[in-house]
Amino acid sequence: MQLSAPANQSTDPPARLNLILEGALSGLADAREREELRVTAHTLANAAWQRWQSGRPPQDNGQDHEWIVFAHVLKIAESEGLSLAEKRIAAAFAFVHDNYYIPRIMEEEIRECKRAGLHDKAAALSKQKTQQRIEHMQRGAVNAGSLLRELMRSGHPASPLFTADEISRCVELVSGHDLWKTNPPAPPPTADRLAVSCVEADALWPLHPSGVLADLQRLAAGGKRVDLTDPLVWRRQLQQSLDTLIEFRPHWVEKAAIAETDFIDRESIFRTNAGQGLFREWRTFWSL
Repeated sequence: MQLSAPANQSTDPPARLNLILEGALSGLADAREREELRVTAHTLANAAWQRWQSGRPPQDNGQDHEWIVFAHVLKIAESEGLSLAEKRIAAAFAFVHDNYYIPRIMEEEIRECKRAGLHDKAAALSKQKTQQRIEHMQRGAVNAGSLLRELMRSGHPASPLFTADEISRCVELVSGHDLWKTNPPAPPPTADRLAVSCVEADALWPLHPSGVLADLQRLAAGGKRVDLTDPLVWRRQLQQSLDTLIEFRPHWVEKAAIAETDFIDRESIFRTNAGQGLFREWRTFWSL
């Protein structure tokens, strides 16, 4: 199901989201890259906000998700030494990757079933989760390609916002960005540093305060009693997100042939220094 903005929603992103965007750009060392990416990012952010994010309900995700992912991916891309073209694709990915809503099955639901000894139910939920994620990525990739081609046609013919190859690469990234959480998992190969950067930027979202709040609001929207003011509720949700970023690593090694030497630390899924650094910073921030 694709969500579009209600008629009474603003067509421009809130000022707080523009501040996140500008803060992310300030981390780029090259002034020319910064200015070119500023035009690209604001054009993408405005278009995605109008098309999808402004009407996003709490069952889906926080409205600032894409902006936080943009900040993460620029920091990782800069640390990885990615080219300007790769950073442009990463920016596009950040703003268009989660445009197709699915009623998510969360990892904690599967864990609860396993703890209760309901292994058949856990397996069924895992299978359903994989099917949902694949639909989310496939339909989202179609929507992303449509919007990016519209933006390409609306720009100056001599200087399009994106080339056809850049759009194709972005669509490819959208179509696989959640495969690391499927069963069996299929994370991008370590050598594909652009894809790894995009996956890690997205994976860090649940540790951001806005990400924690979005997860709790999703639970509340689904009918669960959730006290958003209770620190213990926040900590339990954070622990679930932390577990996901750790528990999948052995699956990657066993089922996706990712070498242990590809990871930065001894327990998490992160394979970039900046991604693992952000992971470590959030763990310190939350005392996890």
